[in-house]
Amino acid sequence: MSSSLRVLVALGLAFAFMALVPGRALADDPLRIKITQVDAAAYPDVHFAVSIFDSQDRPVSNLSPSEIFVSEQGRPQTVTLEPASRNTPVALALALDTSGSMAGRTLVDAKAALALLVRSLGPEDTAAIVTFNTQATVRQALTSDQNALLTASDSAVATGNTAIFDAVAQSIDVLASVPAQSRRAIVLVTDGVDNSSRSSLGAVTDRLLAQGYPLYVVGLGNDLDRRVLQALADGSKGGQLFIAPSSSDLTSIYGALSQRIITQYLVTYGSDARNAPEGTPLTLTAQVQRAGVILGVASATFTVPAGHGVVAPVPSAIPAASAPVAPVQKRPAPGPYSAEVVALLGTATALSLVLWVFVLASGNSLNARQRRRIDGLVVSDQPQGDAKRRAFSKRVLLPALVQITRPFSRFAAGFMSGPIRRRLQHAGEPLDLGPAEFLGLQIGSGAAVAVLAGVLVTLQIGLQPFWVFLSALGGLLVGIVVPSVLLDRAGRSRKQKIILALPSALDMLALSARAGMTFDGAIAQVALRWESPLTVEFRRMLSEFRMGRDRRDALRDMAARTGVPEVVRFANAVVQADALGVPISKVLRDQALEMRTRRRQRAEAAARKAPIKMLFPMVGLIFPALFVVILGPAVPKLLDIFRVTN
Repeated sequence: MSSSLRVLVALGLAFAFMALVPGRALADDPLRIKITQVDAAAYPDVHFAVSIFDSQDRPVSNLSPSEIFVSEQGRPQTVTLEPASRNTPVALALALDTSGSMAGRTLVDAKAALALLVRSLGPEDTAAIVTFNTQATVRQALTSDQNALLTASDSAVATGNTAIFDAVAQSIDVLASVPAQSRRAIVLVTDGVDNSSRSSLGAVTDRLLAQGYPLYVVGLGNDLDRRVLQALADGSKGGQLFIAPSSSDLTSIYGALSQRIITQYLVTYGSDARNAPEGTPLTLTAQVQRAGVILGVASATFTVPAGHGVVAPVPSAIPAASAPVAPVQKRPAPGPYSAEVVALLGTATALSLVLWVFVLASGNSLNARQRRRIDGLVVSDQPQGDAKRRAFSKRVLLPALVQITRPFSRFAAGFMSGPIRRRLQHAGEPLDLGPAEFLGLQIGSGAAVAVLAGVLVTLQIGLQPFWVFLSALGGLLVGIVVPSVLLDRAGRSRKQKIILALPSALDMLALSARAGMTFDGAIAQVALRWESPLTVEFRRMLSEFRMGRDRRDALRDMAARTGVPEVVRFANAVVQADALGVPISKVLRDQALEMRTRRRQRAEAAARKAPIKMLFPMVGLIFPALFVVILGPAVPKLLDIFRVTN
């Protein structure tokens, strides 16, 4: 038989074996297990309540003791199984939302569902009624009198706000008097969002987790904070969140809850870890098996209580003199020079560079002084909070950068000045930088990073000329590239802010123009009421209007400074309307409508791109896990078959 035919026969036998023989990882009717409460007060005897549900979320009531297997720390235990309702009564805290939003039919249906749960309790079971609106109130303390419970719930009236966290805290206080061996649970129904509690979500969930019993949360309607309600349910052991779209669904949910509570099982076993120290965390695992198939698994953790375990010995202090002390060895200085000398030289170089910058700053050129004077005359409406920063940048930083780039000014003026100036304008001209100043910033940062990289490499591996030169060259490139990357990033961010602010600004311009204001007055209103990169450009344009510049040139320069196509279209439309005599209010209204349409189109385009962008994470992350889950159980069997065949 050839090797390929042998492989095909083996694969056929493997699939036939998987189809005929059930495995532990392949369950036809899986069950869901929830351990709701663990009681280790009588350790080494451990008791825990467990709820078991089928694939339709229905409680399993016909479980036999031979079908449940319990292990502690991986060691099998001998267990006894009995229905919890036979020997262990249940104590419930029923919390009912009586805020104003529950008024009418909603509260009537909630009371009817609550009555159904109360009537399903046994004669030994107890319950308490807690209502909450602006504050939580115990209307009926724990009692087994069902009539008293129904009377307390019927007397509730809907009014006020919602205090969900306070209701949970009050329910915990009500159940505090119940012995820990009893089965306890909280059932809470609400239709709103917490807005009046004095307790916090974290404090309530911590108390729930410490108590060790479940919280069943029933969310009614669609105006819910599902994240908070899910956190409340998950903060308890065995809790669960139920969502009722309408109040008519509450009856079925409360009926399922009553069955869930009644059909719990009480599992008891004697732990074989009798010598475990006090406070040791132990993990128990419960499995339901039928015909060798694992139908469900659940785990829980408890600690060995005080007085029932072995007291852990306190380790004696080890004298400090007994511990061997490793001899301190001095690291030999690599290279021909020591690290101290290299660090001193690097520090001197950095100080010299800073001193050079300040010396250059003291000898300001005539062109730099003239430019500062002109900027002071033109730009007069900038915020006063940045006066010190502007003064330092104009007195020290900008002249120093001009002096640094003086040897490169002719080279920059040839073909780099125009593109750099446009990029600076698109970014909002940060620090009032011009093309020459920005080039000086790149050169200065490149030199500083190069010196720093050379010093660090020298300190690490010694004064090796090749590696020092290579690191300095890399630092020079990084120092030159980083300012350019940050400038482009600032430009993209500013353009995005302008695009987002433009539709609303055009709406206000159109409204102001229709109210009878001139175009300049409408621009002034927008610039006065809002603060964004677009309003900064509007203020600059208004300053140019006041200085007597032509409106057409000012509009087109503003559009060129932003670099946003939508602003360019707006400026061209206003210029064309001014030339043809078209009413400016109509032009602004049409432009606002067009901008809103374009914004909706951009949102739709982004939504259509989302599935394509999600495809790569799905293929790379979800599909491999899915393949492992589906094909994982078959791999050991295939290996066994090939091993037998060989």
